[in-house]
Amino acid sequence: MNQSNPALAQCAQMLNQSDDFQVLRRLKATEQFNTATGDNAFHRVCVIDTETTGLNTAECEIIELGYQIIEFDSQGHFYRVLSAKNFLNEPQGKISAEVTKVTGLTLADVQGQQIPWDQVADDIAQVQLCVAHNAGFDRPVLERYHEVFVSKIWGCSVMQIDWDNLANVGSKSQEFLCWKVGQFFYGAHRALDDVQALSELLAQPIGEAQMPAFHYLLKKVRIAKSLIAATGAPFEIKDQLRSRGYQWEATQRVWKKLLDDDQLQIEQAWLRENNTPNPSVLKLKATDTFSVRAR
Repeated sequence: MNQSNPALAQCAQMLNQSDDFQVLRRLKATEQFNTATGDNAFHRVCVIDTETTGLNTAECEIIELGYQIIEFDSQGHFYRVLSAKNFLNEPQGKISAEVTKVTGLTLADVQGQQIPWDQVADDIAQVQLCVAHNAGFDRPVLERYHEVFVSKIWGCSVMQIDWDNLANVGSKSQEFLCWKVGQFFYGAHRALDDVQALSELLAQPIGEAQMPAFHYLLKKVRIAKSLIAATGAPFEIKDQLRSRGYQWEATQRVWKKLLDDDQLQIEQAWLRENNTPNPSVLKLKATDTFSVRAR
């Protein structure tokens, strides 16, 4: 809502009061989410995003990196944004027309640009937790570029927030969630824009308790995790496996799923009931979630 223009603000308010309209505000990046009191004990999270030349995490090149470091408390409330940075990077290969259509970036835009990885490493060293909207993509890519990302705990706002039950939203697209949950829009698919929008989304109160979305992500991050492989699963249950969140690992020819350890026994029992009595289970370190080490 445009508070600087009273006429527009009044129109937006009138429209929002009607069941026939919904008004979205353009996101303005937040620098201070909440005001600290003397009792706050702060941690730091890095909300991060990459734009790349493709979708193969083993080969694609980063053409843009954006992140911001935010203070938060143990309940998941955000406070100050300590830094917000965006860097372009010239790849060795080409930028396809498809990537340009999504990001707006051409090879001319990034020519001669390089990410200052020493500066990035100094920033990331300040945090224990990194969060991306699809950590299973961003983490493997970033680990190829700098080892500082290897020792961090990662959270994923796609996989680790139950948007369906907490916010009654079926799609996990970031743009859609920002619209439905946050009632704002933004310039999507540029790294820092996506980061600032995700930060705003994570600060939104959801669920019956009306806690920030980041609160629920933190709860998931704190639970020990395992990677279960449905070794020997019969072909006829492939659709059921997919619907339960398993992904097909083509190189090993097996269905795999990342899950919290408190769900492990339930999952093993379901597999036994469906003629898969000997699944393999890999216990994960807290710093391995969403990395290639968890595949």
